[in-house]
Amino acid sequence: MVLADRNPPSAPNQVTQTFVSRPEGSIACAVRRNVSFQDGNVQVWLKKIPSRAGLVFRMKDEKNFIVLLLDSTTDEAELTSFADGKPAVLARGKAELQLDWGSLSVHLAGRAITATWNEKKLLEGKDPKPVAGRAGFATEGAGNASFDEFVIESP
Repeated sequence: MVLADRNPPSAPNQVTQTFVSRPEGSIACAVRRNVSFQDGNVQVWLKKIPSRAGLVFRMKDEKNFIVLLLDSTTDEAELTSFADGKPAVLARGKAELQLDWGSLSVHLAGRAITATWNEKKLLEGKDPKPVAGRAGFATEGAGNASFDEFVIESP
């Protein structure tokens, strides 16, 4: 849903994913369908509300993708690769969620994946099998997550 908000980075609107009763561990994505790339940058602004939210990229299909989720209640980030629906954690990090909104960015270059939170290094990981795919933003489990300023840059 697109909702009005007092202070999103690109006021007056932000995008909210709302799921009241979704199974724990399930991932919902809003992807950009007309862009597919392997290397480049993906960025989104997240609002600090209780959620596990972030970015999905190199999404070949619903069972093959990489997701970076940030838990706003624990400040923990997890980079996970899904191959044939089976998850493998590639890296973990810790963010400082102090402001209402923060910027989550991912740089993709071959196997290397580097993530930043508000321009500070969050984590680094290696993609076992880099492929071109779609990108978007994602949430895990039930709850709300708010997003703004979704940007894709590919060479």
